[in-house]
Amino acid sequence: MNKRLLEEVSRQKELMNLNEQNIMGDIADKVVGSLSNSIMKSIFKNTLNPDNEDEDDETETSTSDTDYNKLSTTDFDEVVNNVIKNLEGGYYHPDMVKDGRLKSTYQMGNSGETMMGMDRKHGVDFAKSSAGREFWGLIDDANAKQKWKWNYMGGPLERKLKSLVPQMIKPVYDSLSEKYFNSEARKIVQSNSKLTFNFIYATWNGPDWFRKFAKKINEAVNNGITNPEELVKIAIKARIESGSSIIAQGGKKVSDVMNSKYS
Repeated sequence: MNKRLLEEVSRQKELMNLNEQNIMGDIADKVVGSLSNSIMKSIFKNTLNPDNEDEDDETETSTSDTDYNKLSTTDFDEVVNNVIKNLEGGYYHPDMVKDGRLKSTYQMGNSGETMMGMDRKHGVDFAKSSAGREFWGLIDDANAKQKWKWNYMGGPLERKLKSLVPQMIKPVYDSLSEKYFNSEARKIVQSNSKLTFNFIYATWNGPDWFRKFAKKINEAVNNGITNPEELVKIAIKARIESGSSIIAQGGKKVSDVMNSKYS
C-alpha cells in the first residue's frame, strides 16, 4: 500500500481515537476503509493529474463549462437559457401601463407582448412555429394579459416555456447562419462558445442585425483574422457602434456575460 496512504490512515485513526481491538473495532475498520478509499482516489487522481492537486471532485463532473463546440440540442438549450437569464426576462404587455401594473413613465418603445425575449408582435417567424404556437397558447390560457405582473417568469409554466424558446430560436439561428456566414466564419463561430452566444442572441435581435454582425465577422476572417478572441472583440464593437442605442447598450451586457460565463 502507498506509504502516504498508510501514514494518513494511521494519523486519522489516532485523531479519531479509534481502537480496532475493542468493541468499536468493526466500526473503526469501516471508517478507516472509507477514509482509505477517499485518500486513494485522491492519490490516483493527483498521480494522473499532477498539475491539479487542488482540483475539487465536483470539477470532474460539473456541467457548468459545457463544451458548446458541437452545439448539441442540450448545449444550445443551455446557451438560450443563459440569454433569457442574463439578457432578457419575464412577461410584459403594453396594457400593463394602461391598467396601472406599471408606472405610466415605463417605456418599451414599440414593443408588443413579450416573454423571455419573444415578442408576439415583431417575432412572427418565432410565433408561427409549432413551438411558438404552443408557447403563446400557454400564455393565453393563463390569461397573462390580465393576470400576470411585469417580469413574471410564468410560475408553474416557467420550465415548459423555457423549453419551448430554444425550439423557436434554433431553426432561425441555423437558417441565418447558413445564409449570412461564409463557410470559414461559420465554422469558427460554431467552435467558440463566446461567438456562439453572441450570434444566438443576435437571432433575438432580428435578421437584419444578425446579417450586419455576421458581415463584420466575414470581413475579418477574409482579412486573415481567425483568432476567436479577436473576432469576439469585433463582434462586441459591432454592437457598440451599431448606431442603435438599444443594441449599443446591449453590447456591454453581452460582453459581460460572455466573459463571465464562457471565459
